[in-house]
Amino acid sequence: MKTLKHIFAILICSLFSFSVFAQSLSPQVVASGGGYATGGGYSLSYTIGEPVTATLTGGSNILTQGFHQPDLQAIVKMLAKVFLQGPYNGGTMNTTLQSPTSVLPLTQPYSTSPWNYNGLENIATAPANAVDWLYVELRDGSFNPVAGGKRAVLLLSDGTLRDVDGTAGATFIGAVPGNYYLIVRHRNHLAVMSASQLSLPNGTEYDFTTAANQALGTNQQKPLQGGLFGLYSGDFNSDGVISVADFNFYTFQSGVNVYNDADANLDKQITVADFNLYQPNASVIGIQQVRY
Repeated sequence: MKTLKHIFAILICSLFSFSVFAQSLSPQVVASGGGYATGGGYSLSYTIGEPVTATLTGGSNILTQGFHQPDLQAIVKMLAKVFLQGPYNGGTMNTTLQSPTSVLPLTQPYSTSPWNYNGLENIATAPANAVDWLYVELRDGSFNPVAGGKRAVLLLSDGTLRDVDGTAGATFIGAVPGNYYLIVRHRNHLAVMSASQLSLPNGTEYDFTTAANQALGTNQQKPLQGGLFGLYSGDFNSDGVISVADFNFYTFQSGVNVYNDADANLDKQITVADFNLYQPNASVIGIQQVRY
């Protein structure tokens, strides 16, 4: 018993000394389940809980500090460039959804069928050169979806992508660096998949606009003015096939100053101009990997 009392007294003195010379321990995140730390010749066991205090990002990792702290999650950056036929206007795209009064939603619009994407991407204000939202996906070498491989991003007038945090490209949270096929979806244009796998993260953007065969398959991109290429307009129901079903969708839509999937040229109006974009593209079929 005397020995136990002696040990207890030493421990109390040690802890007191530790509190005075706390700098001898490296900063630690104290988990709710407790832990064990050593430093300066002392050891300390603790069972102190802590609420979430911060979420930090750096390099290719995210760290949430505090209660229910998760493992580090990888962040994979993807850079790409793509044009949409509808708003295309000689090397750039119109931003009419924002002019003069914006109808561009501040929350990603792909939460409904057929996409059913539950991402929480949102913005406080849209950049002046934002055309619309895109939904992008990563697929593995067998074209299967990958963990963390879905993201909604903004499409800018020059064809580049911007994430909701203001950085270039798309930020895939939870995906790991590797080789992936890229699918680009828009709510009323035919989706495309990259012709080859991208090594991510990529420092140079994958450019769909330079050639039709930048998209996997035959006849998957529309020739545009200036020798460039873009996504076919008119897939109003986004099933991956431009057909009479899209015409039927169009006939039931109307409105001015609207954000509507039948607005093929993204001018906030449902008019014959949208039909004129759809009609020449009727019967174009997307590859199997992009169809719903």
